[in-house]
Amino acid sequence: MSEHAERFVILAAPRSGSNMLCTMFNSHPDVLCHHEIFNPRGIFYALELRNSEFNLGSMAERDRRPLAFLERLWKQPLGHSQIGFKMTHWQNPEALDALLGDPDIKKIVLRRNNRIKTHVSRVIAEHRDIWEDYSNDDEPGLPINRITLDLDELYKDIDLNNRYYEEICSRITAAGQTYCFLEYEALTSAASQQKALRFLGLDNHPLQVTSRKQNPDDLQLLVKNFDQIAMQLDDARLAKELRA
Repeated sequence: MSEHAERFVILAAPRSGSNMLCTMFNSHPDVLCHHEIFNPRGIFYALELRNSEFNLGSMAERDRRPLAFLERLWKQPLGHSQIGFKMTHWQNPEALDALLGDPDIKKIVLRRNNRIKTHVSRVIAEHRDIWEDYSNDDEPGLPINRITLDLDELYKDIDLNNRYYEEICSRITAAGQTYCFLEYEALTSAASQQKALRFLGLDNHPLQVTSRKQNPDDLQLLVKNFDQIAMQLDDARLAKELRA
């Protein structure tokens, strides 16, 4: 590993803005931020490297020896002083254990406050099988994809995400480490960006977003049974999130 390359990892539940944060970090001249390198469907490098000759190995090699794969990644910052990637949920437990246990790897925990929008976005992404959108702002966006919201599935998803965040945060703090907590809803604010850059030890620099929000519409337009769900929700905070 280059002696000048600091390492970091973004830990987030799916549909929490991690793709957006990766593109924002990559707009900084000192940062190389890959996307989900341990995704079970593929190895997702930083956008600018996806159609290049950059290659750390096959998925089979990655899954067979994840820590060796990680070492190859750390050793190729490509001239940047900071190198990192994102990880969602419990992708590759062996790699996650190594990341959480290494105090020299900086941890950024990203969470979306609106739990219903997190779940609805995940369901729509699964239906479309589209998880990223980097199209030009001048191009028409994806058509509205309305879903029928299942409350039981919503509660399961919320519980899964809660358990994930509780585990990673408790493991980080139990090891005497710190982490930078970021909120999806504030990612584009100057204060949030400065906080993240300070945590990485970088000077302030305006960050640009190149990912595109896939479901910008209100939940009332995305959820077919919106009125029914509104009547069934007995959690005041969830009811507020539904109408946010």
